[in-house]
Amino acid sequence: MAVGLAKELRVSLGSRVWSPPVWALLLAFAGVLFFCRLGVWQLDRAVEKEVMIASYAAHASQPAMALPDLLQQKQIEDRRVHIDGHWDNSKLVLLENQMRGPQAGFHVYTAFVPLNSPLAILVNRGWVPVGADIQKLPSVPPAQATQISGSVAFPSNFFTVAEPDYSQQPLRVARLDMVSLARAVGTELYPFVLRLDAIEPDGFVREWTPAARIGMAPEKHRAYAFQWFSLALAVLVVLVLVNLRNKDDIEV
Repeated sequence: MAVGLAKELRVSLGSRVWSPPVWALLLAFAGVLFFCRLGVWQLDRAVEKEVMIASYAAHASQPAMALPDLLQQKQIEDRRVHIDGHWDNSKLVLLENQMRGPQAGFHVYTAFVPLNSPLAILVNRGWVPVGADIQKLPSVPPAQATQISGSVAFPSNFFTVAEPDYSQQPLRVARLDMVSLARAVGTELYPFVLRLDAIEPDGFVREWTPAARIGMAPEKHRAYAFQWFSLALAVLVVLVLVNLRNKDDIEV
């Protein structure tokens, strides 16, 4: 086998020659790298979803613990907790662009102040649909219970371009920036939120199971990963077949 490199690579394979142009090699390399990165990303997402499902399964059947006991734990995601205190209905946050099937809506958050605590907790009371006028905010009845239970969650910290107007009440936001929200409501907040249990009063539509929260299932992420890796392989196959020629057809 002989190899030469000029404007194209030439690899002699008996009576045939594989001679892809250098630009084709570079383009194929970029394509394979791109598709493989997408495949790996899908596999990583599948693992993340499986961890979320396992965490929920491990904690869903456990009894709720008191807030002081919760704060002593190293891992509190999905842990169930019961809290005595009171609602501060003046501190209302509406998280927009929350989908339930094809219907857009809001997740309604209200501050709950635990007994003997200098910090408040934002409690997700559930989902409400958006009205015909998307600029009109839903009417939220005040919460009244003095004891609540729910599961702990940490807000997603994805990036948004536009900053919300923190001077308006209720606050309408695209993401939960706990530091900015604490400054806006004038109360220090815990870094986590509480998903109000479905059996609790003062709530709306509450679907906290992984199936309702994770969107795409791990199996589907793996199926997409297989597609991306298949495209990477297809690029290599096309690169080989298109540039494989008989020696007699090549001008020396």
